[in-house]
Amino acid sequence: MRPLRLATAIAIGCLVVGQANAGDGKGFRLTIDGVEVGINPGDALDVTMKDGREVSVALQRSESVTFTGGKFSFDHDGKFTVAKTDLGGGVQQYALMTPIGTGIIVQEYKGLNPTSITDFVLQQMVQESISGGAKMTKETAQRTLPGGSVLKGVKAETTTDNDVMDYEIVATGKPEGGILVATFLNKENIPKEGGILNKLWSSLKVEY
Repeated sequence: MRPLRLATAIAIGCLVVGQANAGDGKGFRLTIDGVEVGINPGDALDVTMKDGREVSVALQRSESVTFTGGKFSFDHDGKFTVAKTDLGGGVQQYALMTPIGTGIIVQEYKGLNPTSITDFVLQQMVQESISGGAKMTKETAQRTLPGGSVLKGVKAETTTDNDVMDYEIVATGKPEGGILVATFLNKENIPKEGGILNKLWSSLKVEY
């Protein structure tokens, strides 16, 4: 089993939109019928087409987005994106990270029921903190999703002189595969970003 890895990326789609590589300072390139312009989320501008017509375009982020993996889906705020990483060995990882460190990780397994490795994943996530002197408490955890699926695993809290981190790792599956979900956030950020995790758990669907 490879150690848990985290990854983040930015991707957005609107007509044909790609990350900018031109020097106009815009974050994305919008192409309409062969005409390319620079644009940022929130921009509204007029584009002159090849035949001289002017077309008004705007790029806005959706307030809520449904992300769909192979056998799961969940809703998240449109200002965030989910990055996919192939960990090898039949494991695909999907990660959402906020700038202040709240995270959602979904790992999709083929050929392994991940309910047997929730403790291992927790140890991988807290290893650096524990090595630095953090104290940890943990307990069993269970989540019943709106569709009736039950995910089981472990909750943990690590405490240092500076902060307290909450972790939850739960999973469901069969011998042919399954889904593992890991979340983490600093307790002081619950008022600001606790809703991100609430949205996950209220919308998460898995096909196991």
